[in-house]
Amino acid sequence: MKFACVHHGDQHSEQLWSAIPLNIIRALSALGHEVVTVDGLRPQAPFFSKVKRSLYRRILKKVYWINRDPLVLRCRAKEANRRLRDLAGIDAVLITFPADLAYLETDHPVLVVHDATWVQLLDYYPRFMRNETAAETIRDGMELDKRALQRCDHVVYSSQWAADSAVRDYGVPPDKVSVAPLGASIVNEPTRDDLARYLSLRGQEPMKLLFVGKEWHRKGGDFAMEVGSEIEAMGIPVELHVVGCNPDEELARFVRQHGLLRKDVPREAEELRALYESCDYFILPTRAEAFGIVFAEAAAFGLPVMAMETGGVKDAVRGEWGITLPPESSPTAYAQWAVERYRNRVEYERLSWLARRSFEEELNWAAFCRHLAQKAAECARLRRL
Repeated sequence: MKFACVHHGDQHSEQLWSAIPLNIIRALSALGHEVVTVDGLRPQAPFFSKVKRSLYRRILKKVYWINRDPLVLRCRAKEANRRLRDLAGIDAVLITFPADLAYLETDHPVLVVHDATWVQLLDYYPRFMRNETAAETIRDGMELDKRALQRCDHVVYSSQWAADSAVRDYGVPPDKVSVAPLGASIVNEPTRDDLARYLSLRGQEPMKLLFVGKEWHRKGGDFAMEVGSEIEAMGIPVELHVVGCNPDEELARFVRQHGLLRKDVPREAEELRALYESCDYFILPTRAEAFGIVFAEAAAFGLPVMAMETGGVKDAVRGEWGITLPPESSPTAYAQWAVERYRNRVEYERLSWLARRSFEEELNWAAFCRHLAQKAAECARLRRL
């Protein structure tokens, strides 16, 4: 099949979504499909929209999201429409930011790929609290999502949590929605032989916990420290390795900070990989998460996971190789789970191999794109009837 992938590359996007289209493009190409990108559609914001954003910020002390401004979306759609008209032989159009579909014009089947609806983001992520967001942005965001979901042929979400919202909050027919988990973003994926080697090195005290997240509090770094303290109280020395952020609170003595560790810097990428290889558990008790690609990456390295039951996390962390508990659960519950399996090496290794199998079967981009291509083919067939 030949796809046109429309993505804007907008630095103002509410989620770190820019890498998703690139992973999809690479995986579709590897599966033998042709992908043409319609990218670089940054917000060509009209002067009026820029003034409005400034007034909201300076006078009303509200956030006006420029990428939810209908004028901006109309301007961006003009360029996308022109470029789509120049393409020949397209079987389907992929949209990775739903609002971009609101004013798109194409005769081809359109599939939307995302991890949450606008309704879900509000009052869930700290940056989208209703009392801090312009009422106009909230209203326009709802309408843009509604238009996109009405106009698309199919929408693929990364979790049942998001799919349920599309059906419940926007009235999307259930057969127009499907779920496929996102994949791990790893260069040089570890092999099964690699995992066998990692397992031979793990289980040596202290117990090593790996935390990877840019927002210490939202991702539950403070809670992870409490889990570490409980593990120590149970008689096992512990280290909590923190990647991606520099917390501004007092840290426990067992915390080891590693900074950002960017994947595009070879030395830093090697250090991050070494942590995935040597740590015993991946811990991310995040308080708000639409999916969490880092969970897929942990699975690739056979790391059992401790996470919080919120958003789409349960579609990323499967119960057979990780633990997800409700937000009101205590750090002790996580610590007991980790210690029991740490002391039972047969059980620990069973979890590690289950995590690896989950990565191989579902939590990878090839699996996601096979699902996407199947849905695209079905939509094209229905268009021909």
